[in-house]
Amino acid sequence: MFRSSLSSYMEYEGLLVLISMGTGILLVLAYELLAAFRRAVPHHPMASSGEDFIYWAFTGLFLFAVLYRYNQGSIRFFFLLGCFCGAWIGRRTVAPLFGKTVDIIFGIPVFFVKFSTKWLLFMIKRCNIFVCRVIRTLKTAITRIFRTAMGSSRVEKIKKTEKQKKYSE
Repeated sequence: MFRSSLSSYMEYEGLLVLISMGTGILLVLAYELLAAFRRAVPHHPMASSGEDFIYWAFTGLFLFAVLYRYNQGSIRFFFLLGCFCGAWIGRRTVAPLFGKTVDIIFGIPVFFVKFSTKWLLFMIKRCNIFVCRVIRTLKTAITRIFRTAMGSSRVEKIKKTEKQKKYSE
């Protein structure tokens, strides 16, 4: 009887170590997700610091919830060691592939936003070029009309002054 209760206790402790390692891997993947977001959308270092603070706050709450759920709230060294080992294993095995995959997934909408922004700016610049050409053409036409009108009046003034000079002689 003592032996069966001991083996079930050992099985529970072994399961708890596996749960703690899974928790460590999960936390590494969550940070890799945050890092991929930072690579996709560059932002100010203060914003990155805020994101880190929020990540570590939720990490602490998550670890507390896991400890409370599976270990009745008591902190045991092997649980923390399991989290660190899981994080190390996850960082060496799963995180690089996960990071590249998430980079690709985050890169798709970023590419479309950049492409559409460039396209819209091109259309705006193209429209500005068109409007500038129209304005320049209108300005040239108005100037020509005005010069012709002024030129004909100048010609008339010159003819009048010539006639006056001719009659005055």
